[in-house]
Amino acid sequence: MTHYLFNYAKFNTKAEMDAAARQHTDIHWNAMNKTDRAVLEMIRCYSVKYLAAHLKHETIEKKLGLSNSTVRRAIRKLELLEIIGRIHYVRPVMSGLGANIYVILPVRDQGKTTTGANPKDADENKVSETKSKKEPFFYKSKNLKDLIKTSQPAAEELSTTLFGKMKYLLSFTGDNSKARKFFGIHKALSGQMLKFDIHKGKEELFEDLAYQAMHITVMATKKKKIRNLPGYFSGVLREVICDALFKDSYQEFSVSVDDFYCPGY
Repeated sequence: MTHYLFNYAKFNTKAEMDAAARQHTDIHWNAMNKTDRAVLEMIRCYSVKYLAAHLKHETIEKKLGLSNSTVRRAIRKLELLEIIGRIHYVRPVMSGLGANIYVILPVRDQGKTTTGANPKDADENKVSETKSKKEPFFYKSKNLKDLIKTSQPAAEELSTTLFGKMKYLLSFTGDNSKARKFFGIHKALSGQMLKFDIHKGKEELFEDLAYQAMHITVMATKKKKIRNLPGYFSGVLREVICDALFKDSYQEFSVSVDDFYCPGY
């Protein structure tokens, strides 16, 4: 019986996946810090058997000794750099989002990131790759925590504000002019929840949920035409917030995300 994670794999073999991870690290070395590389290495380790990893944030946090916000930032950066893909897994029995599935992505446009490759270089790369299979991945450290250093090095800065990241994601749809409308939907829905004392101080959590909902919305446009994208985003965000805050109540959603509609947006 084929394991369900194989359905999300981007490679046929572990060797191909490992080679892609090494290439990503070489190409984006300046844009990544050691925390990012540690998270990538953990995803790679958990992907060895099925070429995809089904991981909770809490598992990554405990294994690497990181905070929730640090793990979320690292995952977002790896996504923006197109090093990993994140699939929002829907629990088959109880509706709602479960732990995410992570996959290492193939390297795109390699010709643009390398200079003057020739047959001789290609042969040398093959020899180098053969040797690397016998060597530890990334570092010779046996402890993933050793990949992390306390101070963050100077690197290429990606968008750090939620609005900037939402605008960046929307650019993949061909139109990011309505980014402020999407940001306004987030502010309205999160503002309603932040009024309650139980949710005080959770602004960063709601920003993460808004980014997650924005990602789901943009990915949905690649599969079908959505007439009211802000309304679709509003429905997704409501479901993501509900799942994050009330998942312990095992609420079962009888309406799919596609059926959410918000005529006010």
